[in-house]
Amino acid sequence: MTKTIGKSLCLAAPCKINLSLDICGRLPNGYHRMDMVMQTVDLCDRVRLTIGEPGLRMRGSAPALACDESNLCLRCAKAFYDDTKISPQADIYLEKHIPMQAGLGGGSADGAAVLCGLNRLHRAGLSMEELCRIGFALGADIPFCIRGGTCRVQGAGEILLPAPKLSEKLTVLLVKPRFSVSTKLAFQGFDRQKNPAHADVEAMLLALEQGDPALIGEKLENVFEPYCQGEQRSAIGEIKDKMRSCGAVGALMSGSGSAVFGLFLRPEEAGRCGELLSPDMEQVALAKPLSRGIFALCEEMAE
Repeated sequence: MTKTIGKSLCLAAPCKINLSLDICGRLPNGYHRMDMVMQTVDLCDRVRLTIGEPGLRMRGSAPALACDESNLCLRCAKAFYDDTKISPQADIYLEKHIPMQAGLGGGSADGAAVLCGLNRLHRAGLSMEELCRIGFALGADIPFCIRGGTCRVQGAGEILLPAPKLSEKLTVLLVKPRFSVSTKLAFQGFDRQKNPAHADVEAMLLALEQGDPALIGEKLENVFEPYCQGEQRSAIGEIKDKMRSCGAVGALMSGSGSAVFGLFLRPEEAGRCGELLSPDMEQVALAKPLSRGIFALCEEMAE
């Protein structure tokens, strides 16, 4: 999934899904206190880093992709160079495959790939924990994308705890509807509730420990789902119902949406379901769970 060519590096930036997502209150700094089980899957963007002329430059494959300082790739590159005191000298090319504004952490994965890739190219020697520290200041999902695999994620996203692995034999069907969900509005919808429902994160961890796919599917929960707007909530529900009717052991909206994933024991059932849903969706993809994140992919190159 990675390769080096001289002073260039090509990295796969895998996306994430949320097997369980709960909001437990507010932290002293005003951020929401999260409790989640997150999982890396192998639907990937591709990030090419080239060390060359002084300065930072970025290009991308998607017309809708902003390649200015609002992009996490450039912001992560600047933070890396600021932290290491190395003179900025990188060209970034981003090939998008992860749908944007989907709750799959594509932007965070891209930023994490830039941090890990520059660390490797410059032989800066920063540890995974140091890269997570730099990344967390820019995006709450970046530490998880750096570490990857299956993790319980707490705090605002900076506390990463090991969790039992999701079986790599499962097939993940990822579907992005033809609409997006604003993360800001999703949090506001949750905050307006006087007695919001909560996800049972411990139950998901127990299901993963037992390794029972049916139980894992039963325990999928996301507290954002009930607070999607009416038509969007209905559309997400219909996608989940279709996935389950096609054989998924469970289905859930990922993050703040709008992407929905289904877990399948049989890849052929996932494929047929994807074909049925595809005409009405922005994007449909099949993926597999991964047991590692971007930092490990970079480390493998040194072996």
